[in-house]
Amino acid sequence: MSAVSGSPVRAELPAPNEMLGGPSVFRIVWKLDTDVLVGYCWCGAAHEDVDPIAMWDWLLAHPDTHADTGGA
Repeated sequence: MSAVSGSPVRAELPAPNEMLGGPSVFRIVWKLDTDVLVGYCWCGAAHEDVDPIAMWDWLLAHPDTHADTGGA
């Protein structure tokens, strides 16, 4: 079955029952109706940015601050 020209193709997937957790899980979500990204570290710290590269730089550098909590 093919999509009608100009129509978005959507996968019919169920909502997740459980989210991953642990010291190697990071999340980035968009704030609705904005260009703002919100990144979440596994420790609960959050950071907002409009630049996806800057967001990933923050997330990947952030675990270095976990040395005193036994994190990675």
